[in-house]
Amino acid sequence: MNYFIYASYIAFLFCLIVCFLHFLKLIKLGAPKDLSEKAGSVAAGVIYANTGAMSPTQKESAYKHLPNYAAGILFHIGSFTAIFCFLLLFFDILTNDAVSAFFFSHTLISLIIALVLWVGSLFGLILILERIFSKKLRPISNIDDYFSGGVVTLFQILSAILFTFYAFDGYLHQFFSHEVHSGIFCAYFLVSALLFLYLPFGKLKHAVYYFAARYHLGFFYGSRGTWPPKSIDN
Repeated sequence: MNYFIYASYIAFLFCLIVCFLHFLKLIKLGAPKDLSEKAGSVAAGVIYANTGAMSPTQKESAYKHLPNYAAGILFHIGSFTAIFCFLLLFFDILTNDAVSAFFFSHTLISLIIALVLWVGSLFGLILILERIFSKKLRPISNIDDYFSGGVVTLFQILSAILFTFYAFDGYLHQFFSHEVHSGIFCAYFLVSALLFLYLPFGKLKHAVYYFAARYHLGFFYGSRGTWPPKSIDN
């Protein structure tokens, strides 16, 4: 199992390095060039781009698909939680960190984390199935869409299983053999390694480009005084 652990950590460090190179590339491109006369605040526009503009009522069509919008949010929350759990394991195994031990040893905290992960993975599966069976989504979906969604969902599921064991430590272990526990850990670190190796190259790298995209939107509409939107009275 140690080989899988080391592989996942090497993949994680590789992911950080490549994502940092993506970030440096964005920095090198510089700020947007806008020759029009400034009519508003860029800072206010950027802030709004990452807050109010993310509301489904302010998006082009999200308000027409609120269930999908909510599913996407819950799936992303599950993804962030799974990454957080990986970092806990990372520091716990390498340093036996007290912060990690706090999360692993408290039943209620582990149970809440496991619940968030189960909910996130459930909606991840729903979104994948929708891509497969939806007549609107299937034609515009590609292998990257399915693989990215699948590996993140599987990562969440395995994270949820681990934290379910932590939450019910001493009870579930009597129903599962040591080989089963070892198999789950091996699968978890193997999928983790696969995820981190793929993240900088597929659509998942939007984790880096998201911030640049929102900045450009905020810059464009903020400088024109369009964002934040003004009330009719103004």
